[in-house]
Amino acid sequence: MSEVHNKAEVYEDEIDLRELVLALWKNKYIIICMTLAAALLAGLFSVFMLTPEYRTRLNIIINMPESYHTVYGDYTLPIKTNDQYINLITSNRVLMETIEDMGFDPGKVSIEGLRSRISIEGVGSTDLSKTNSFRVTVSASDPQEALKTAEALYENFVEFIDMMIREKAAEHYYNHYRVSLLTLEETLESNKALLKKSEELLKETHQTINQKEVLEDTLGALPDSIDFVVLDNIINENYFEIEKSIIERKQNIYSLENTIERHKEYLSQLEKEKENIAKYNDNKDTDKVETELTGMVSTSIMLPSPPVAPTRKSGPNHKRNVIFGLAAGLMLGLGTAYIKEYWFDRE
Repeated sequence: MSEVHNKAEVYEDEIDLRELVLALWKNKYIIICMTLAAALLAGLFSVFMLTPEYRTRLNIIINMPESYHTVYGDYTLPIKTNDQYINLITSNRVLMETIEDMGFDPGKVSIEGLRSRISIEGVGSTDLSKTNSFRVTVSASDPQEALKTAEALYENFVEFIDMMIREKAAEHYYNHYRVSLLTLEETLESNKALLKKSEELLKETHQTINQKEVLEDTLGALPDSIDFVVLDNIINENYFEIEKSIIERKQNIYSLENTIERHKEYLSQLEKEKENIAKYNDNKDTDKVETELTGMVSTSIMLPSPPVAPTRKSGPNHKRNVIFGLAAGLMLGLGTAYIKEYWFDRE
């Protein structure tokens, strides 16, 4: 009995599958029409509605050192890895200046919108922190726009890194010399006070010791039977020790005064440096930035070859969009045929 039942179930499944195939074949024109219509619409949408995309590449090499030498000392850079540097190419300041340089309408091209058109990948390594060569791709709807955007982006990126390091270095050294100056001035005052005391002590100290006077002062305290040999005056060692300390103190004061003057000169230069950097941040004019901190980015971030305008579109991919349309139309046609056959025609 069970075998008959199983055969009946298999037969029913076969009948259902056969009916499904027949139902789809019966509605084949619906399926074909919807598939072709969807493919046609996808193709038309891709050709006439989607904005064409052109891509320009920047091959950037970054070899930033850990520190660099300045007239104020060796400054340790706050950023440690190359990937941290390259990621700054999509920072808000760089993108904002690029939008301004390109003359884009901020209402139409936002910072986030421009950032979405930029991609970064390492060359020769999947780990960005272990490579110094990066490929930055910039996309736009026009070949010349893509090229000019890439050029402006790179220039603003290098300028941003350069000025950021100068600003951080200026702030670091300004704080360093300001604190150091206070310490030096306190040390100078302390040395001057000690010098004054030493000079007063030197005035009260005899250069030589008169042994006869010393003998007369102590004669009453010594036995009469002791014979004495009276010598000439002798040098007072304490006098010359005090005199030596005064000379050393004066030399130390002279050195402190020179160091203080140099610190004041550095602080004056750094104050001017900070003012110039503040002016740059206001008007973005590096030609007017007079600086004692020589930029080093120009030799540490390089563009081996300039970008070129793309000669063909990178997107949209019309063929791929048509294939997606075919697939979507086919699925829609199959679903429509099934619903028509089993829901409406059998009622």
